[in-house]
Amino acid sequence: MRAAPQGGTDYMEVENPQPELSSNIPPCSLVWTPIAPITCCLPFVGHMGLTDSRGYLHDWHGCAVTPTHPRNMLFGAPARFIVLARPGGDAESRERWDGAIARADAEYAHKLHVMVCGHDCHSHVASALNAMRYGGCGCHNKVALAAAVFFFGRHVSLGGFLRTWLPCLLVAGVLLLFHVL
Repeated sequence: MRAAPQGGTDYMEVENPQPELSSNIPPCSLVWTPIAPITCCLPFVGHMGLTDSRGYLHDWHGCAVTPTHPRNMLFGAPARFIVLARPGGDAESRERWDGAIARADAEYAHKLHVMVCGHDCHSHVASALNAMRYGGCGCHNKVALAAAVFFFGRHVSLGGFLRTWLPCLLVAGVLLLFHVL
């Protein structure tokens, strides 16, 4: 293991110790990817994570979080994102951001994953945002985060747009076709 940044947890060795920030996912962002086949029917349902001030992804999926390159998200590379903070801020802001993510990572390392009615990836992100009092608020929750991504999330690329919407449109088209026939 190598030394963690101030306020962070130990980082496991990762394939690329400095993520290429040209991967279309800026540091200090909320990231989202579809979960096949659920997102095909419910396009607002997906997997969520946060990037720290150095661009590493933190996505909880029922076990300890290992910061990694954003393309290594549990259900595939991110399709959508929302930039929450600019990483070029002062060292104190970066430390506060990374420290809050580290606290959420530690808190969720021993929690049981229960989608919808319990702790899930959205809850992990909400916990980090609440710890840092993001936007002056300590009451972020999974429903508000899902709505924010659905209505305000930017697509990473055309591929991200297609991975998000094409399966849903195909399912809707098939259902419409069967309804007409």
